[in-house]
Amino acid sequence: MSFVQPDDTFAVVDENDNVITSAKRSYVHANGLRHRAVHALLFDGKGNLLLQKRSAYKDLCPLLYTTSCSGHVDFGEDYETALIREMREELGIETNLDDYTYIGKVDAQESTGMEFTKVYTITYNEDFKFDEAEVDSLAWISISDFEKKILSESENFTKTFIIVYNFFKGRKKNSKS
Repeated sequence: MSFVQPDDTFAVVDENDNVITSAKRSYVHANGLRHRAVHALLFDGKGNLLLQKRSAYKDLCPLLYTTSCSGHVDFGEDYETALIREMREELGIETNLDDYTYIGKVDAQESTGMEFTKVYTITYNEDFKFDEAEVDSLAWISISDFEKKILSESENFTKTFIIVYNFFKGRKKNSKS
């Protein structure tokens, strides 16, 4: 079984996240152009985090752990529409924007592949039907075990995942102060 990575069209954005043009995914990535992505951290009712192991068929970071759900924002799409679409495509679940808590936006930087990244959380306790072209496996993990793993096994996680999680953790900490 093999899968071809689609060459979707992305919005290319400036340093302030304003759309300036569009380009194919392959061109955007090959040329380090700023573009948009969404990431969702899914928690169960006990506070465990859902880890997604990326499919072996992915062209970037295959078989590494990443956020529960993530993806690019296609040209003509807003962040929120992309979030709902990615949840359906990757995890096979239907959600509404009201189900999420918006955490904030990570600025585009080299370590995130030049992606402006909006970060969301959601509590979800139902079953998943994931797409094997997108996802190798899913697993719930306690936050304490997860934080130990990203310190001791950081090479098994995408750089963006660690950035997004640390952003989330910082925002969560600041909201309690």
